[in-house]
Amino acid sequence: MYTERSLRDVPRVRYTARVRPFPASLRRSLENDGAGLTVLVLRMSAFGDILRTLPAVRLVRFALPDARIHWVVDERWAMVLEHHPDLDGCLKLPRREWAALARSPRGWPALLASVRRVVREMRSLRPGLALDFHGNLRSGLLGRLSGAPVRVGYSGHQQKEGNRIFSTHRVPAGERRRSRMERNLDLVRALGIPDRPLPDGGIRFARPCLREARDAVAERIGRGRRYAVLAAGASRGQAYKKPPAPLLAAAARALEARGVASLVAWGPGEEEDAAAVVHASGGAAVPAPPTDLRLLASVVRRATLVVSGDSGPLHLACAAGRPVVALYGPTDPAVNAPWGVPHEIVHPPERVYTGVKSRDRRSGFEGLAGEAVAAAVLRLLDRLEPGRPGRATSPSEGGSRPPRGEP
Repeated sequence: MYTERSLRDVPRVRYTARVRPFPASLRRSLENDGAGLTVLVLRMSAFGDILRTLPAVRLVRFALPDARIHWVVDERWAMVLEHHPDLDGCLKLPRREWAALARSPRGWPALLASVRRVVREMRSLRPGLALDFHGNLRSGLLGRLSGAPVRVGYSGHQQKEGNRIFSTHRVPAGERRRSRMERNLDLVRALGIPDRPLPDGGIRFARPCLREARDAVAERIGRGRRYAVLAAGASRGQAYKKPPAPLLAAAARALEARGVASLVAWGPGEEEDAAAVVHASGGAAVPAPPTDLRLLASVVRRATLVVSGDSGPLHLACAAGRPVVALYGPTDPAVNAPWGVPHEIVHPPERVYTGVKSRDRRSGFEGLAGEAVAAAVLRLLDRLEPGRPGRATSPSEGGSRPPRGEP
C-alpha cells in the first residue's frame, strides 16, 4: 500500500517543473488502494517488451486492487493481454490500418477519424495516471491526448523522439546496461510501490487451449513425451536476432541425447527458418504445429524448456514460468536478461557489450559455437532434473562467463 513516507523515500522521481509533487487527488487514491483511480499503461509493442512489462503492471495491481487499469496496445498484440486477470481492459490501436491510410492523401480523412475515435475512447476512461513504459513520440502523444494529469515516464537515453516533453514526472535513465525489467520497475518505484517479490506474467491458460496444445504437439512427437521449444525466428524488423540454424540444431541434438524432443516454433514468414533448423539437426528436431499467440503460449507452458534468441518466445517462456536457454549475440544479455525462471545465458566469448543497440548488433552471433549452446542445455537439464543420468560435463567456453561491458 502507498504511504506518504514511501513517496518521500523514493529518490528516483524527477519532476518536469520545480519540486512538483503528485496532485492531492492522486496521493489520496494511492493511499487508499487505488480507489477512484484509472491507470493507463502505455506499452504498445513489441511482443517481448509487452511481456516483460507485465510484472511491473501486476505489482501496480497488487498495490492498488481498487484501481482500474487499462492497457494501450497495438492491435496485433492485443491477444496477449485480452482477458488478463489484472487488467480491466485493452485499448487496441489499429496501427496497420493507420499505416495503410497514411500512404495516400485519400486515406487521410479516414486516418484522422480513426485517431479521433481512439482519443475519445482513451479520454472516456478518465485516466488519472499514465505510465509510459514505451518512451517514444507515439506513446508520449497518446499519454498527452489521453487527458491524464499525471504522466510518469523516462528521462535521458531511456526515452527518444522527444518523449520527455510529454511526461509530467520522469525517472532517471540509469546505466545503459541496466536490465529492461529493472527499468520497467523504476516506474513502479516512482509510485512508492514495492518492487519485490517479482511476479510472473500472470497469463491465463484456458483449459481448452492447453488441451489443443497437448493434442497438436502429440501429432508431431507422440503423446506423453517431454519436449523443448526452439524459437527459430524473430520479427521482420529485428531479423538480426535470429539464432543461426546450427546453434539451435546443436541444442536439439543435446536434448535428443537426454530423451527430450525438440519442436521448432515458427510464425508467419518463418517457415524457412524452421526448416533450416530441422535440416541442420539431422532429424533431432521437428517443426512445431502452426499456432497463434494463445496456442503458442500453451505449447510453451507445457514445455520442459525453451531455447531462444532475444525475441518474443524467450520472454513468453519467462512470463509462462518455463526455464530458458537464452542465446545472445547482437543484443546485450545484461539489458535483455531472462527473468523469474531458471535459465542459462550463452553469448560469444570475450564479447564486449555496451548497451547501445546500434553498436552491439554489429557482430551478430559471430564466435558463438554450437558446443557452447549444447553445454548450456545440458547444464540447465542437470539443474531441472538432478536425479537423471548423463549429467553434463564442465561448461564449454562462452557459456559460463558473464558478458563483458564497457565502463
